[in-house]
Amino acid sequence: MITFLLIAALPLTMALLGLIPRTARWLPRAGATLLLAQIPMVIWICAPAFSGQTISYGAFLIDGMGAAFTIITTLVAAAAMVYAAQLLPAERAGGHKITDRRLGLFYTLSGVFIAAMYAVPLSRHIGYLWIAVEATTLMSAPLINYYRGRNSLEATWKYLILCSVGIAFALFGTVLILAAQHSFANGSTMMMGDITAHAKDMDPRMLRLGFIFCLLGYGTKAGIFPLHNWLPDAHSESPAPVSAMLSGALLNCALVAIWRISQIVAAAGQADLVRQLLVPIGAITVVAASIMLIKQRDLKRMLAYSSVEHVGLLTLAIGIGSGQLLMLHAFNHSIVKVALFIMAGGILHAYGTRDLPKLGGLLKTSPVWGIVLAAAGFAIAGSPPFGTFISEWLLLRDAFIQGEVTAAIAVIAGLTVTFIAITMHVGRVVFGNERNPAKTAPVKAWALSPALLMVVSLLAGAAVSPTVMRTLTVLAQGAQL
Repeated sequence: MITFLLIAALPLTMALLGLIPRTARWLPRAGATLLLAQIPMVIWICAPAFSGQTISYGAFLIDGMGAAFTIITTLVAAAAMVYAAQLLPAERAGGHKITDRRLGLFYTLSGVFIAAMYAVPLSRHIGYLWIAVEATTLMSAPLINYYRGRNSLEATWKYLILCSVGIAFALFGTVLILAAQHSFANGSTMMMGDITAHAKDMDPRMLRLGFIFCLLGYGTKAGIFPLHNWLPDAHSESPAPVSAMLSGALLNCALVAIWRISQIVAAAGQADLVRQLLVPIGAITVVAASIMLIKQRDLKRMLAYSSVEHVGLLTLAIGIGSGQLLMLHAFNHSIVKVALFIMAGGILHAYGTRDLPKLGGLLKTSPVWGIVLAAAGFAIAGSPPFGTFISEWLLLRDAFIQGEVTAAIAVIAGLTVTFIAITMHVGRVVFGNERNPAKTAPVKAWALSPALLMVVSLLAGAAVSPTVMRTLTVLAQGAQL
């Protein structure tokens, strides 16, 4: 029990600090410090999972998959809070009418939001899994409306309504999975390990229907096409640190939920259903997102549609049953996407706009920012030698090996269009003529976090080896739910 309390202790401490009046002057620095301290603690707690060990208490379990996504969430949250400590005070000093109370509420909600995201990959109870995913919605919605503008309010309501409808479908699917156990001798259970152990005794028709409803529900939260409509608005209207957490951590939570349920279905001897649904859904999501990327005129919406594309790739990984590539690509995407949203926040603060046609000449205005943004743009487009290229290559290789030729070809076409679209948009921002001179150059120190994240992405690409893949396989297969 103490282990699981330790994982949530520092984020919840930040949440409590946000409730204390008159903390606005030091709260951002305190939040950043707490989340940076969270990184070594989480890695220490999750380290046994890398050798196949598990830690359990009640309805929670640290297995390989849970450990991997807990670490990813921690890295994303730490980067977001470090950047928030830079951006939010600067916005308040620059004229944003953000009260001390609203700033405190930001940190309170962020702390609980991070704790809820931890609960998703660590749940081994399908009911708690649903509750944790729903909690991430409720805690993140007010963060989207941090600036209290008309567009942010609209984005918040769209997010709440669509994700609430989706999560209702997931609840119905969870009930159907429970009902599919009517033949169990010891009665129904909601513990994933017990369900998996007796999965072949479940009613196959109810199980299939339950999986489809869970896929619709959690797929809405993940942003798979065509259930992604909330995502571009929410990501674009949120403060940059929130956008980073939404894209780099929250989407992973929904995908982990789909993975967990898919493993129950596969254990019941219906792995073909998972493949037949998720492989085409993943490919279609990649292609659809790539097409929508072409005519984007908003920097943050462009990044949001890039997230949809990578959700498609991760869905494809689940479809072909590759847990190791699910973890690898989720890590690579999260690291780079956080860097990009941080960069977008700095550009918006400096230029006063995120309209792509009005941005340009970043390399002249701030060479450091221009170089880091160019590197991040190439990375998210899947260019070598970054980690995203390696994981995409391995995913396509495995898709071809498993006979999913049509889907793999469609994904290659989508990735090609994505590369052209992103390099075109980012290239104009970095190398184009300065159409609307910036009020001030982006602060050089703010580029430190994105630069470090890009170094991590380079190292992730260089570090992939048979040994690393064996470790990821241990993590993917080490679940004892």
